[in-house]
Amino acid sequence: MTLFDPARHYPLLQLDWNPDTAQQAISAIAHDTIAQLRTGQLPGHPMDDQAFGSDLYIGKAGVLWAIHYLQTVGAIDSTFDVTTHLDAALAQNRQRYPKVTPYPEQSSYLFGELPLLLLQYKLSPSEDTATQILNSIHKNDSQPIRELMWGIAGSMLAACFMDQWTQEARWQDVFKLQAGLLLQEWQPVGDAGYLWTIDLYGSQQQWLGPVHGFASNLTPLLMGQSLLTDEEFQDISTKAMMTVVQTAVTEDNGANWAAVYDAAKPDQTPNLVQYCHGAPGMVTALATLPKGINESFDRLLEQGGELTWQAGPLRKGSNLCHGTGGNGYAFLKLFTRTGNQMWLDRARVFAMHAIEQYRLSQQLYRQLRYPLWTGDLGLAIYLWDCLQAQAKFPTIDIF
Repeated sequence: MTLFDPARHYPLLQLDWNPDTAQQAISAIAHDTIAQLRTGQLPGHPMDDQAFGSDLYIGKAGVLWAIHYLQTVGAIDSTFDVTTHLDAALAQNRQRYPKVTPYPEQSSYLFGELPLLLLQYKLSPSEDTATQILNSIHKNDSQPIRELMWGIAGSMLAACFMDQWTQEARWQDVFKLQAGLLLQEWQPVGDAGYLWTIDLYGSQQQWLGPVHGFASNLTPLLMGQSLLTDEEFQDISTKAMMTVVQTAVTEDNGANWAAVYDAAKPDQTPNLVQYCHGAPGMVTALATLPKGINESFDRLLEQGGELTWQAGPLRKGSNLCHGTGGNGYAFLKLFTRTGNQMWLDRARVFAMHAIEQYRLSQQLYRQLRYPLWTGDLGLAIYLWDCLQAQAKFPTIDIF
């Protein structure tokens, strides 16, 4: 039994960490992107299976957020004003989203208007923008999609960020309302523990990962811990850790999780090792759960990190969602959780691999891969976190 597909990964090389190289890559990616923004054109990339849009995942919202973030933290020296692009991006998103989404009545965090409104509010707070955000979040009160990309977990995350910025009761209220809806549907599933049955793309399945499934729904619940009672958070933590333990597949010192739990195949062998499906995403999303309560859970997180290391850099690119940078965040999270320098060292080895990948891709395609989640800007933020020895997954842990 092998818990990953070697054909999806490159051999792991012991590359030496070079902080100057990392900083140079951050600057090169950001300034190339800014130059493209100034031309008014951000081309799509042949490796992406969707057209470049206006959204957070594979569009302009993610680009604008990333440039602003890199400026704010001091990662780049730039005075580029992202606010001049926000109105047009929001108008484009509102015109395009209903035509391309499978859920036109839903408010989507990764593809809809919410992140653009959040960025507008963060840069220029107004009651009008806040009202638009609240109305957008409330669209998910009655919708069936229970995950982060299209549904309620994403709108809860938006409520968390607004609460952090304002401490206003309305954001706490809508978070608690949607948390209640989400928790009502968290049910025991055979021997797997507690899972959500996700109504997605015409089927109902028990997805596990941090974009569509179990881990994605836990993300805002962990982020919004202060808005829950101690008893609620303890119950969530206990059920979450139990489920991680009972859905894990282990071999030697590694652990992995299937993209979808199948009760008919409880011993299925998972082979995806990327942020959106598999061990890296499970570790990254759930590493903030309390330590020392469930020793098996604590051990499995490190086994998931070990498998991610054994599998090596991903051939699908340097990006966050399904690339080397996203996998590296599992190491940064484990370093933050355990204090073990080995995990930071491993994150930085993956960073050097990812820099080589981005450079080779740029030479081959004669352009950058611009999106935040699927492209080089996500790598730039990962490199910054490697430099700072921190783990702040963009637009999930921080906005």
